[in-house]
Amino acid sequence: MYFTSLRLHHFRNYGSLELSPVKGTTVLYGANGSGKTNLLEAMHLLSVGRSHRTAVDREMIAEGESVAFVHGVTQRLDGKHELEVRLYPLIKPQKRVLLYGKPAQRISDMMGHATTVMFGPEDLRIVRDGPAARRRFIDMQLSQIRPSYLKALKRYLSALESRNALLRSARCGQTDDLDAQLDAWDEQLAGAAVYVVEPRRWFLKELAVNAAAQYAAIAENPEETFELRYIGPLATTETPYRQMLAGLKRTRAEDRQRMYTGYGPHRDDLAMLLCGKELRAFGSQGQLRTAVLSMKLGEIQLIENEMGETPTLLLDDVFSELDARRRNALLQSAEGVQTIITCTDRADAAGARADAFFRVQTDGENHAFLMEG
Repeated sequence: MYFTSLRLHHFRNYGSLELSPVKGTTVLYGANGSGKTNLLEAMHLLSVGRSHRTAVDREMIAEGESVAFVHGVTQRLDGKHELEVRLYPLIKPQKRVLLYGKPAQRISDMMGHATTVMFGPEDLRIVRDGPAARRRFIDMQLSQIRPSYLKALKRYLSALESRNALLRSARCGQTDDLDAQLDAWDEQLAGAAVYVVEPRRWFLKELAVNAAAQYAAIAENPEETFELRYIGPLATTETPYRQMLAGLKRTRAEDRQRMYTGYGPHRDDLAMLLCGKELRAFGSQGQLRTAVLSMKLGEIQLIENEMGETPTLLLDDVFSELDARRRNALLQSAEGVQTIITCTDRADAAGARADAFFRVQTDGENHAFLMEG
């Protein structure tokens, strides 16, 4: 898969932009704050319907403007796909998706039309931050590969919120027959959990194999082993529905006391182990970078194996953070993959064998534009 067209209108600091990305490698270079990352954000937005930088959609709209949009066309094995995300600061819903020029019913409908893998300095948070960051990583990538997963996840989270609301109202004495109502919600939650846990288990099993192989290929110490391990109450069970029901019943008294559900895949985590030890606690900065890079390269391989085509690779200011060996490993894995690289200096992308270079500049009002060459 690759992008053939990208148009931005009042998105971040772009007033208007039209770009026809090459099928190979494009390098965007320029000063910090010029708008390089904004371009990658726009492409990522078209693939998953949300920014990788902010949860506040209005931040993506140029200041003082009433609407922004990102429009893209991708070429996939089954033909061209046209999609657009429109952002409105004052109208609800603030985000709207169009597919082939027609409004989509749900944002999740855009999944599968554009597939991207993003790698930037902020991805180290996958290791450093808490379990929520790792669940977000899993959910984002899995939703691109299997769009049905996102719908299943939303069903689970909706049932979870309803159960939590029931627990809160019961604490305030507003609910009769609490156990009977909780029994009903437990069945719904357990049923929905199955369709969250099983895809996660598959995804992490495949990613673990790919990432371990990638790490072994690029690590400084050939004896280092990298392992991903799915952690969660239903991670290893062969009967997730029954175990979820039993777990909810077992922790019901605690749930009533704390007024939220403490058991289930919404508490899942991903353990990252280096030679059997927790990477976050014992890994060096270089080892953390190698681990995350290995996971990203493993994603590319997984997507190609599952979908039969490669994603677009978005590399945001990572070349300056990688030594020559890791950089070469990244470039070798990106062969045949549409790749967009950002860096502050053109020389930072030496060795990238780029097909196109664009300098990202801003005018006196900080509006970004591209100069080829």
